[in-house]
Amino acid sequence: MLKSLRVAASALLITAVLAGSSLAASAPATAAAKQNQKLLTFTATTVDGAAYKSTDILKKPTVIWFWTPWCAICRNESKAVAALSVKYAGKVNFVGVGANGSVDEMKEFVSLNKVSKVTQLNDATGKIWSRFGVVIQPTLVFVDKNGKIETHIGPSTTSYITKKTAALAK
Repeated sequence: MLKSLRVAASALLITAVLAGSSLAASAPATAAAKQNQKLLTFTATTVDGAAYKSTDILKKPTVIWFWTPWCAICRNESKAVAALSVKYAGKVNFVGVGANGSVDEMKEFVSLNKVSKVTQLNDATGKIWSRFGVVIQPTLVFVDKNGKIETHIGPSTTSYITKKTAALAK
């Protein structure tokens, strides 16, 4: 009887430890998801002057592209961003966040680089850049359907942007 009591107590203890460790493992994930949701909730103004609420980012996977109007690398990346925004329309949101230039310079960049189908935010004050910890352009932020954020700082190849966007669309 004592032996079976020890076995039962051991089994109960192991179950409790395993349950506790699985709860502990999910707690950081839940906290991170809440933190990401807070990070992804903001308002802004588009380059065209319209009000923007980030609620779309929370509804489906999103690529957030941080650029400046004078950045040659950003101009190069714009081709991939424009093409992928059309290819994955309805499946993946694309949001551009322009900074470090005047509204006229941002509008000219959007027009010349044919990225007008992408929602383009005017972040002249740098608030959105700061919110995401962006310190250099270009930077890409990939947000999956669960709100998980992955940031790529610096230049990206077309194949890299394509691969990451295709993964978001799955």
